[in-house]
Amino acid sequence: MVEFCPECHNMLRKKLMDGKPSLACRCGYHQNIVRDELEVQNDIQKKKDALKNNLIVVSADDKISVHPIVPKDCPKCKNDKAEAWQEQTRSADEPSTSFFRCTKCKHTFREY
Repeated sequence: MVEFCPECHNMLRKKLMDGKPSLACRCGYHQNIVRDELEVQNDIQKKKDALKNNLIVVSADDKISVHPIVPKDCPKCKNDKAEAWQEQTRSADEPSTSFFRCTKCKHTFREY
């Protein structure tokens, strides 16, 4: 939480004063930070819960693809479907390169 100086209304910054954590302002105002162990543990647990709830693990078995599937013959296994995407591999005044990845054998090939 952000706290502000009651004297000049600037934002207070964390600093160590006499080896103790404090909030200090440029105008000279400072206050000690007092937190009990239970409050610290609650903050840590909240962060762990948030991380656990928002974490998505994707493995190779999920086979998630963001590229469209197009009809294209694979030169390696002759499968007729491939994922497709384009990238600008040369200068901007040249056409982009089309890349394809076979849906069966995962062989990647390109077309200029």
